[in-house]
Amino acid sequence: MANFRKRSGKWQARIQRGNVTSPTKTFATYQDAQKWARKIEREYDQGHYESIKVPIPLTEALLRYETEISQYKKRPQIEKYRINAWLKTDLSLLRLHQIKTHHLAVWRNTMINKGYKPNTIRLHLALLSHLFTIAITEWGFEDLKNPVTNLTKPKCTTSKDTRISDQEIDLLIKHTQSPYLPNLIHIALYTGMRRSEIIKLTWKDINWEKNNIQVRDTKNGENRNIPLFKALKRLLLNMKSGSPGQLFPITEHAVSVAFRRSVMRSNLPNISFHTLRHEAITRFFEQGLSIPEVAMISGHKSWAMLRRYTHLQTIINLTTR
Repeated sequence: MANFRKRSGKWQARIQRGNVTSPTKTFATYQDAQKWARKIEREYDQGHYESIKVPIPLTEALLRYETEISQYKKRPQIEKYRINAWLKTDLSLLRLHQIKTHHLAVWRNTMINKGYKPNTIRLHLALLSHLFTIAITEWGFEDLKNPVTNLTKPKCTTSKDTRISDQEIDLLIKHTQSPYLPNLIHIALYTGMRRSEIIKLTWKDINWEKNNIQVRDTKNGENRNIPLFKALKRLLLNMKSGSPGQLFPITEHAVSVAFRRSVMRSNLPNISFHTLRHEAITRFFEQGLSIPEVAMISGHKSWAMLRRYTHLQTIINLTTR
């Protein structure tokens, strides 16, 4: 049965059948609304109107998204962590069409008040937004609206030029309870590698004869070789256990948690594991390496992204004269 009502000068048609949601659509004229309603009712009668089924709960959508989408991404473990975080929220009990922007605004403000960083919040919202996009374009829920689209995201204000001193590094190592974090920190400082790249390293990636490490499946999709500097080689030889597997039997998320806890115990502000990469690159320039040489180690495709490190070091040199 179709119902029609006039709202704000336009006509809204609504179809009601059994225990499914009421598909609605707004038209400029009453005649167009009637025409659409007759078409949808015919599809109902013929059993062809699948997209009017009740949109699934967020819990079910998240699990389906993990199975069909997340596991094929480059970093499925990180996606799984964010999915689990959404599963723990009250929003997971709502159906997709019930989740509105104001719900997410409350969630965002709660996360901010709990001390979560803006980028963390934005990444969680990005996953949810993509889930809605998939539900609309691939799962047959064409009438859904993405509640993330109009939400104001927190601004990322943390400076990428944050330095970390040897004393602060010693503090982090002193205050960690992770048996792996000290070596992870040193490898990051010696190589400028990303957290995800270090976690993927296996002993087979280390070529002792050629004195380099091959970094595979990087963020930009290209493999690269990193020199085995003396300090790095000593560290790896002390670690070497003869196992052909990964250097660290630990997940990216576990590294982040261990690092964050060590930072808190050390009372160090505005430092993340990624800070180590920036510090390593800055130190490469301090040691006299050129932009092309550093780019080969760090994996930066654009040399322009590295120029600010040379500019930063120029300022440091001027202030220490």
